[in-house]
Amino acid sequence: MSTRTLVTRPTIASVTRANSQLRRQLAALRHDHAELLVAARAAVTAHYDGAALPLAVLIDTLDQLGALPEYAPQLTDDGIEALAADSASLTGRRVA
Repeated sequence: MSTRTLVTRPTIASVTRANSQLRRQLAALRHDHAELLVAARAAVTAHYDGAALPLAVLIDTLDQLGALPEYAPQLTDDGIEALAADSASLTGRRVA
């Protein structure tokens, strides 16, 4: 006895639904790309103009798109020493 695998043929309705979903996803990607391109150009222009925070527009755009990377600053030895000096000056004690 042989076992046959049933392959269902897609219906016009299912193909149309899938096509519509893919078109919406493509439109969203194009929109996000355009937003990022505008923000990147604004950041470069702000840098050329000597703005204080040239990346502000790009950072805001990435945040709105949910694509802003997490930032976890690393403390260096110099940073730890600076923090220790600040805390010692505030408390009047020396931190070893």
